[in-house]
Amino acid sequence: MKRIAIFGSTGSIGVQTLNVVRRFSNEYNVVALTGGNNTDLLERQVAEFKPDYVAANTDFDGGNAKKFVGKNACVSLAKETEADITVMAISGLAALAPLLVMITGCKRIALANKEAIVCAGDIVLSEAKKNGAEIIPVDSEHSAVFQCLKNEDRRDVRRIILTASGGPFYTSSEDLSLVTPERAVRHPTWNMGAKISVDSATMVNKGLEIIEAGRLFGITNVDYVIHPESIIHSMVEFTDNSTLALMSYPNMELAIQYAMTYPRRAENDGVRPFDFRRPLTFIPSDETRFPAPAIARRCLKEGGTAPAIYSIADEVAVSLFMKKLISFTDITGIIEEALCINEIEKVESANQLYELSDSIKRHFGV
Repeated sequence: MKRIAIFGSTGSIGVQTLNVVRRFSNEYNVVALTGGNNTDLLERQVAEFKPDYVAANTDFDGGNAKKFVGKNACVSLAKETEADITVMAISGLAALAPLLVMITGCKRIALANKEAIVCAGDIVLSEAKKNGAEIIPVDSEHSAVFQCLKNEDRRDVRRIILTASGGPFYTSSEDLSLVTPERAVRHPTWNMGAKISVDSATMVNKGLEIIEAGRLFGITNVDYVIHPESIIHSMVEFTDNSTLALMSYPNMELAIQYAMTYPRRAENDGVRPFDFRRPLTFIPSDETRFPAPAIARRCLKEGGTAPAIYSIADEVAVSLFMKKLISFTDITGIIEEALCINEIEKVESANQLYELSDSIKRHFGV
């Protein structure tokens, strides 16, 4: 059986990962779980899956598992955990430290965290190469690109085309400054956590994905198209004008399962085959109302700490928005302000990024 460690097991991706484990219970043994602040759910997961190690921010009943509690709990757990597959589903820059630890001893990282690659792509990818760890993306868009690029020569790629649902407001004409947190988290297609749902509504998420795709695949020509049905998860256009696309009804467990079972495909009764009688819609981008992807492309081109500033400032802004301290449209404004007031430097270490994060948070009072 393959040993699997799940960082962020109580979040949306973590919960769905455990659904996949239940379907293939004879193939995977959960050796570690980390659960942030949702200790009630974590305790239920520990009782069911009986991991060797478990971690959370606050104290909890860890059963017979060795437990770690507090700010550095995930890193401490990572240092003791041996796993064949690590699902990294912790959100934000907090995933970077445990990710770097797991890369040293785990041969496969199923990566559901954007921020680690966006902020510290050079460090993460260099460590993965040095330690022989493969990184398989779990985001539906990057999973699609990963699959479309399989066995393809990167020199034949003209561009990556990510798809975006557009979130709940893209096709509306309403005043975006009046959007409330309650409405912003109601994604029309995907069932996701609050932070990523807001990022989808502002299109900041697509900006993060543009940067992530550029770094993961070494291809800087990354475009996107609005595709409300979320059936085509992304495409790769080649120099001969052909395009490969990956299609399925929206279901994150499909991408999670592929990252776990790769290179084979396993059956998934939870996803029905596509009905080709259903029409598909594509809408041109509107970067006047939704400027985040344009800002992200600029950051990807500039490099250094620019992508990290984009990501960290967004995390700060979403926190303020969820507390109703700023408006919906102020989110991209805070990103722009952070890029203006912080010098762009070469990324040398994880500590440098933590200091940058602390500085940006202090500036905006978070």
